[in-house]
Amino acid sequence: MDPIDVEGNVNIAGKEEVVATHTERIVDDEKKHQEPTLTRAEIRRFMWKVDAHVLPMLGLIYAISILDRINIGSAKVLGMQEDLNLGTQRYSIVLMIYFPGYALSDVPSNWILTKVEPRWWLPFLTVAWGAVLTGMGFVHNWGILAFLRLLLGTLEGGILPGITFTIACWYSRHELHKRISFAYGIGVVASGLAGILSFGLGSMSGLRDMNGWRWIFSIEGGATMAVGCIAPFFVPKFPDHTKWIKPDERVYLYNKLEKDRGDYKTGKVGWSSFVHTAKDWTLWAQGTIYCFNVGTANAVGFFTPTIIKGLGYSGLQASLRSGYPFFAALGLLGITSYLSDKYQKRAIICIFNSFVMITGFSIMREGFSNHVRYFGIFLATMGVHSNTPALLAFNQSNIVDSAGRAVSSGILIACGAIGGIIGSLIFRGQDAPSYGPGIYTTIGLTAYMVLALSFMVYIYHSRNKKADRDGTHIAGVPGFRYAL
Repeated sequence: MDPIDVEGNVNIAGKEEVVATHTERIVDDEKKHQEPTLTRAEIRRFMWKVDAHVLPMLGLIYAISILDRINIGSAKVLGMQEDLNLGTQRYSIVLMIYFPGYALSDVPSNWILTKVEPRWWLPFLTVAWGAVLTGMGFVHNWGILAFLRLLLGTLEGGILPGITFTIACWYSRHELHKRISFAYGIGVVASGLAGILSFGLGSMSGLRDMNGWRWIFSIEGGATMAVGCIAPFFVPKFPDHTKWIKPDERVYLYNKLEKDRGDYKTGKVGWSSFVHTAKDWTLWAQGTIYCFNVGTANAVGFFTPTIIKGLGYSGLQASLRSGYPFFAALGLLGITSYLSDKYQKRAIICIFNSFVMITGFSIMREGFSNHVRYFGIFLATMGVHSNTPALLAFNQSNIVDSAGRAVSSGILIACGAIGGIIGSLIFRGQDAPSYGPGIYTTIGLTAYMVLALSFMVYIYHSRNKKADRDGTHIAGVPGFRYAL
């Protein structure tokens, strides 16, 4: 029987809850460090089952959040700027106002998530922001648009930290990057489809006397609400609250998580866990890195249609061509996530992605041919979108307890919201069509990321070396070492 069907059956669920409780006692009291009797083939089948249960809907929700966030770039070139009399400064304000709400909601959202389960909280957020997006299609005042963007950011702010934390609860550290990349990769596909979808919806301009950009917001918002309504049937619970896992599989999963990071139960976020996690300076160092990566990612997402339009393409053609680089990003994303998990080299992968970004931004400058500049957009998009899940995996791989991972993912992505503000201001209207200052700024931000990541490797390597030399346990977990 399908896992979703099992959880929906009250009698079976009640029976399996007793089994799950009994199995947890076995793990706690008798088999805490004993290997289960699953064969390698059974383990592979179980992990495929976990992947099918955990990843698809989380990836879809994240993809929709990306789509609904960046479609404003296409809306701008399809008539929104003229209809709402935005101008260059007002458009930057509308972009920037999204991020304060996004930053403030990250940690509180994960606090709620640990108390009410991902299955209910993430779909609620999806329906709510879909309603806000639909309303954006009917505004006639730029101030109202800005207010709705603030609400959109507040509601979407809990999505990525919630998804990252939920995935981290199900997998060991050496399995994590590929899974986060899978969910994020669906978002990359959505980013690529954003331009193509906007091209189609923009072609509806004039239908019912609505301009094309209004159709983008109203139809995509309605589709988002529809997905949110069915999501509770497919979004996973936390592993220690899930009843479809067989007893032997549960022992295997709990043992694996226990040995990897010292716990398998999902802890509740409280003030003490927040303070304990937030006082670690390395988290804030990672926050600055993630902040600048998100800044460049949002700059690329928001302004790629405008930059491509400056290369001589029409509004609809610019919107369409802005989608192609995101598909190229999937290849690099898949390769780097595989190598990262195989060799447990997190920061090195991030540094490599950053150099790809620097190369891309460097050849986007004026002075190169339009074809070379367009290729630069490809490289920049590939690097920045491969880096985002890599940085999240780097963070989650170096936190021990589950409550700490919930807090750290929230803080990290809140720092990313500050990067979103930076990204919305990098490419100024007065710098069109070359956008030289914006391009040089992104190169500088990425160069900082390379230096900061190199410093983090040095710090974590020193801590690992000290633990090996002194025979001590990092964070009280035997055998735990920082992932470099």
